[in-house]
Amino acid sequence: DQWLDGKAFDAVMNYEFAKPLVRWVIDRANKITPTALDRALAELRLAYPAECTYSMMNLVDSHDTDRVSSMAKNPDRTYNQKNREQEGDPYDASKPGPADYAKQRLMALVQMTYVGAPMIYFGDEVGMWGSNDPNNRKPMVWEDLGVYQDPQQAVDSALLDYYRTVIALRTAHPALRTGTFRTVRTDDAQDVWAFIRAGHGEELLVALNASDRPATVSFADLGDGWEDVFGTPGFADNGMVSATIPAVGGRVWHRRIK
Repeated sequence: DQWLDGKAFDAVMNYEFAKPLVRWVIDRANKITPTALDRALAELRLAYPAECTYSMMNLVDSHDTDRVSSMAKNPDRTYNQKNREQEGDPYDASKPGPADYAKQRLMALVQMTYVGAPMIYFGDEVGMWGSNDPNNRKPMVWEDLGVYQDPQQAVDSALLDYYRTVIALRTAHPALRTGTFRTVRTDDAQDVWAFIRAGHGEELLVALNASDRPATVSFADLGDGWEDVFGTPGFADNGMVSATIPAVGGRVWHRRIK
């Protein structure tokens, strides 16, 4: 890429990360498998020098796209296409529902555990939604401004707490920021993708489920010593992980290594 040739930028906004992720998590008719997602991201990691890959701004939405929750409400579109209300595009601009925000949460967990620098567009963390410019650029909502005239615009405190939790996870574990990446499972039948981030004396096992049903997964030959970072039950510390991954959700385990 001409912008990442060592003479221009250290990193750019990584829309190529967003495109396959949206197709895996959000799309229905155009949905891709975990194997296809893993392959697309592997090719992307090889496209740039490692120093750039670890610095790439891994976003899902921005000031130039519709917001991620609204993307979830409008699946099966080419990324960042047919999303402008003023142009007469067939776009549902109403407030996204719980299922849409669940998909947003899953993608946020991917952003915080994958290789690169996660980039969250302002307001996503409190539930803001909107089609492409100008509705994606509405003023930030703030709790300390009091009660909003439209109660739908109030801060989503539960979503904000979730973002705080997954950001804290990345902050607490340097392996998530600069560690190596290794895929350990792509289960297309259950729509599960799992990988390990390793480095700085630790490993983190991340298992993600994009289906609308819980998935039971097992990982052989990964050794013992794993602990669920969110305190979720269902982990057997016997060299085999057997756990339920929630629908449109994920689990993360951690262990120290020498």
